[in-house]
Amino acid sequence: MLCLQIDIVASLKSSTDEYALLSFKSQITYDPNNILAKNWSQGTSFCNWVGITCGSRHQRVRDLNLADMGVGGTIAKEIGGLSFLRSLIISNNNFHGFIPDEIGNLSQLREIEMQDNELNGPIPISLGFLENLQKLNLSNNRLYGEVPTRIFNLSVLMVISLRNNSLSGSLPTDICNNLPNMERLSISYNQISGNIPPSLGTCRKLQLLSLMYNNFSGSIPLEIGNLSKLQKLSVAGNNLIGSIPTEIGNLSALVFLNLGYNGFSGT
Repeated sequence: MLCLQIDIVASLKSSTDEYALLSFKSQITYDPNNILAKNWSQGTSFCNWVGITCGSRHQRVRDLNLADMGVGGTIAKEIGGLSFLRSLIISNNNFHGFIPDEIGNLSQLREIEMQDNELNGPIPISLGFLENLQKLNLSNNRLYGEVPTRIFNLSVLMVISLRNNSLSGSLPTDICNNLPNMERLSISYNQISGNIPPSLGTCRKLQLLSLMYNNFSGSIPLEIGNLSKLQKLSVAGNNLIGSIPTEIGNLSALVFLNLGYNGFSGT
């Protein structure tokens, strides 16, 4: 009897995954190669559908990867029902509309890659509750509004890439206090303003820091010189003033530096 109950529960949960995927498919309005139209069918197990990887133990959707498939539409809110999902990759497609708040329900999510689409609206605050998130890439979309502060409190986050949107607001003054594993921070080509936080100097694993073409003001904080693993630093195209810190010369791993189009003084 117990085994039967377990099987029934597992079947119901699998049905939840199938329903979420079919709801996702129903919002696809552009599929020129009929990738989903031909493959995502109830006649076969969803674990065998293109772009889907299931866990071997529970047969629940673990990865959804539709990168570079040329599909388009909106992202169905039902995707929030894929409770075992670890990787959500829909980059380089034609998705538009808002990012659903329900993605914040995916507590096991490690990776979100939605870059190179036409997504608009604000970044959902709910993404700041994804405590297992390691990579967030929303670059090259049409997102606007402020970046939710909670995102900078996700302690396992390693990559934040938000470049080429219309995001505004400022970076938190304590941005690196809760980001000990941050390796890449790219927010170039937005409308971020305010000072560059000195606390960035405590992101000791940072390898790439790209803040170019925003509205940053003030000076480059001396603490940037503490980033011993930093390889690429770009703050070009802002409203920065003052002298260029000599501490930048301490960055022994640096291979790319772009400080142009600012108002620096001195030699």
